[in-house]
Amino acid sequence: MARTLSVKIPTAKLIADVESSIAKIDTAVAEYAEKRKQYEVEIKQYEKDIVAHAIKAMSDPENIGTEHGSLVRVSRGYNGNVSVDFDVDGLGFPKKPEEPSRPNEKTYFGREYLTRKELLERNLRILKMTSQEEVSASSYSAVIDLI
Repeated sequence: MARTLSVKIPTAKLIADVESSIAKIDTAVAEYAEKRKQYEVEIKQYEKDIVAHAIKAMSDPENIGTEHGSLVRVSRGYNGNVSVDFDVDGLGFPKKPEEPSRPNEKTYFGREYLTRKELLERNLRILKMTSQEEVSASSYSAVIDLI
């Protein structure tokens, strides 16, 4: 026998959560330019480090081989090109810096193409217009994915 559970969420609490999420998005948008600059600096240094590791790996003849599993594998393609592959884990190559994501980029929410902030602001306007003290859990679950 199935039982139903009716849960009510205080509207004021939900409004506070939505406003908090909007403030986090605003903060992330403000910080994005600085994070992007830092990423550009890190990626340039990463490229220099990769070249330095590759030169160091190529200078040791013990690393170089033609078979799979070699730390540095040299192979010849069918068209005559020569390629060099490095075992990045085995040689200790640095990890690529993670590119910061755009905090308020447009995306699809259902069939609508808009930003997360626009959708949260729309829901916030509706929540502020209600005179109910509580909202149902289903209304809350529709908004919680965005928070």
